[in-house]
Amino acid sequence: AVYLLGRPLRGRESAGLNVDSYFVFWLFIASKQDSRIQRVYEEVLSSSQLRVSLQDVLPVTVVAVERYLAEIPPASNLPQPPASASPPRPAPLPSYCYDVTITDGMCQEKCHLAHEQNFLLHKNILQSGSQVKITQCSYMYNEKKLACGFLCIESLEIVGMCETPNRQKEYSEKLIMPLKGGKKHYLPLWNNEDPYGDMWVQNRVLEEATVNAKLISLSHLETSWRGKINYQPLLVRILHKSRLRYYGKPYAKADIPYQAYFEVADNSGMMSMVLWNSLCPEWYNIMKVGTVLLIEKYAVKTSYPFKTLPTPGDSQMKRFATIEINLNVRDPPTKINIIPEKMVKPEWNLPDLPFFHTLRSPGL
Repeated sequence: AVYLLGRPLRGRESAGLNVDSYFVFWLFIASKQDSRIQRVYEEVLSSSQLRVSLQDVLPVTVVAVERYLAEIPPASNLPQPPASASPPRPAPLPSYCYDVTITDGMCQEKCHLAHEQNFLLHKNILQSGSQVKITQCSYMYNEKKLACGFLCIESLEIVGMCETPNRQKEYSEKLIMPLKGGKKHYLPLWNNEDPYGDMWVQNRVLEEATVNAKLISLSHLETSWRGKINYQPLLVRILHKSRLRYYGKPYAKADIPYQAYFEVADNSGMMSMVLWNSLCPEWYNIMKVGTVLLIEKYAVKTSYPFKTLPTPGDSQMKRFATIEINLNVRDPPTKINIIPEKMVKPEWNLPDLPFFHTLRSPGL
């Protein structure tokens, strides 16, 4: 049988479907036994308060747990104490939110986990493969996304563990972004520095780039950068690559708040280069130590004076530490081209990679 479950529209889910602008039908193929997730949806949506307590429910399995930065609501939306009463100590707002994908063996759904249950994740009690009984849930609307709603798990009971099941086939396109708030990407579960998710490009088809004679050296850039907006292209090799830095804050508006530092060099010396924001998912995994870059439409800014710099592999190489190259999607929109190693010409005089010698102990 084919079951249709009405729920609010989720962004691009309605692409290609002939439905009303506000509701889209969730299609999935069920066997003779109804889907447990379907029954929960039907109970919640039929409730006048969009909240239900569930009894005698069968367990579902957690397929994935995903974390993202929480948003601080405006001060006017926070509860205010009476004027005559001494203000109570406010409960701490959660720093992060969690989305949990569950499956009943026939279909799966991504739900939001109420922040009162976050301790289950902090203590690694709730994880992928957990079998849980949902005892209370509600339906929430995301006011920052047009006609978007989702299940919120408010109370659950963990009844066991199993092997993490394969993701079930989905019959409508799901959002890969967080459910609650306006954040546009997930974070790794236990840190903020590792690339996580499909938005981080692993490889790409290299476009053919023409390197002409109108280049500027790093030494000339350092002496002539002031008072300019447009600079000639740079041809450099990456000698050092830092880890990602996540600078997201609950009140910040940056969609992809990442930066990464690189040390790049040409035949005149070495300089810091900073990759910003949405260019990080696009280029960070592709830019490796030794990669040759042709960079156009970049910005130049004064370098942070107390930044720790890596030691150059060549002690004779000059370092330009007063300025740094900034690559971003705007102001100006940077153009990056990777030059394959086989296309690198000797007359460019780019520095070679330093060799690091490692001594093995006799027992190895």
